[in-house]
Amino acid sequence: MDSKKSDLLMLYQEYAEFQFAMDGEGLGLRSTRQALAERGTAQQTVCALDELVIEAVQIAEYINPALLDDPHDRPLPQWWWHLGKLRAGTYPAELLPPHLQAMYRQGQRQAA
Repeated sequence: MDSKKSDLLMLYQEYAEFQFAMDGEGLGLRSTRQALAERGTAQQTVCALDELVIEAVQIAEYINPALLDDPHDRPLPQWWWHLGKLRAGTYPAELLPPHLQAMYRQGQRQAA
């Protein structure tokens, strides 16, 4: 892996594991995840961090409102831009990658 991808992955890990999952913060989470997607980084570590983000968005007591403000100009398949819909349970589960669909649907059922 080139150093830029490695740096992005470490940054995404910082946002996902520490800032977002623990504190509901991490304003750079979405743009960093976008950069990983643009570079074609879909490895096991990214998938595990994605799962952590989905879990946190569903169960965290607090998430920075700026992260829940979904931009209308971002396509729905780029789920990381639609954390507000994910938290509300209104995001179309079929647009999520397979490794996230079951987790998201389970969270929807538990919230209902």
